[in-house]
Amino acid sequence: MEQAATSKLLFGPDMLQNPFPVYHKLQQTDPVRWDDRLHAWVVTRYSDVSAVMKDRRFSSDRVTMARGRYADKYQPVFDLLSRVMLQTDDPRHKRLRDHVHSAFTRTAAENYAEKIRSLCSTLLEAGRAGGQMEFVSDFAAPLPILVISEIVGIPAEERDQIKIWCDAFSTVALNFYVHLSDEQLDYCSAQIDAFRSYLINKVEVARRSPGSDLISSLTMAADEGHSLDLDELVANCVLLLNAGNETTTCLLANGLGLLLENPDQMKLLRAEPERIPNAIEEILRLQGPVQFLGRIATQDVDVGGKPIKAGDMVLTVLGAANRDPDVFDQPDRFNIMRSPLHQLGFGTGPHLCAGIQLARLEAKIAFEALLENVPNIELATEKLVYGKNYNMRCLAQLPIRVD
Repeated sequence: MEQAATSKLLFGPDMLQNPFPVYHKLQQTDPVRWDDRLHAWVVTRYSDVSAVMKDRRFSSDRVTMARGRYADKYQPVFDLLSRVMLQTDDPRHKRLRDHVHSAFTRTAAENYAEKIRSLCSTLLEAGRAGGQMEFVSDFAAPLPILVISEIVGIPAEERDQIKIWCDAFSTVALNFYVHLSDEQLDYCSAQIDAFRSYLINKVEVARRSPGSDLISSLTMAADEGHSLDLDELVANCVLLLNAGNETTTCLLANGLGLLLENPDQMKLLRAEPERIPNAIEEILRLQGPVQFLGRIATQDVDVGGKPIKAGDMVLTVLGAANRDPDVFDQPDRFNIMRSPLHQLGFGTGPHLCAGIQLARLEAKIAFEALLENVPNIELATEKLVYGKNYNMRCLAQLPIRVD
């Protein structure tokens, strides 16, 4: 495949449904390749992706580099993004991450296991009442926002609005260093500004009357250690609400889609539900929500034999690395018994996903509830269709027949 042809295909419309042939071709022909259209190095081999993500010579501060390509009226959005810990480097990253971990210690996710089980049962009971359900809208989408809202401290009547705001933030946060249109930014900027104002009010309430929720824990930890200013506190509340929302929706939807497309694996998982944690790792490997992460070289670095210059953008393609045939036998096959299974769906290195334990816990309980409470599940469509976000791979719908 020629350079020009590959550049045209990379993030072209066909990749929304199936990006993996392009990924495989890049791995075979040029696993560390400069793309003129993206103005970035595209890294697809597992060893190189892992190395870049662990190497502190590559910065996560994508905001500083990318924000200049967007108009002044959108800069408040990038001001907020620049304070999210995923977009920062040490020592600021460590300070923000330590603070969030401290708050999570006060508000242990494990304490919500029974609540998660109850929510799963309620959603499944309501969704399957007529013998059919649209799994994404009836279960996979509402469950994560209900769970993270419960942990963070969002009242039930406000959660639909939080979902809208989170989706807008996700669109910007996952795609701004590749490309966003003015139309997307006009909409998302307004939503994010409203989100910010809402959370400032929540922080002020938590300061006056703290509760046991995560916003109160974050606020108390910030005030005790004087470790975060208001803008940093709000930005990372946005991150936590978002991180506990859309990616988990995609993990659940893509996971059930894989199980329904591979009935032998569904049968095995029903017979041996203790394999659910390993099945979740295999889902993240084969159909992980986040397809790529950007890094910026802070000095000249060699990656895979290619000279990366200081200031160059590098796109580490997790979706490609997780199907590298040099690391995974039969990489395109869904195998819940696969071992060892060191997938990169949550990232690796200093920016390993902070919500990793909550995501795994939520997915484990959700699949347990699904297999226990729904004895028979069948696809009610001939074709699975994925959404239109290149960097949030997720089934748009998953209609199923249930007993």
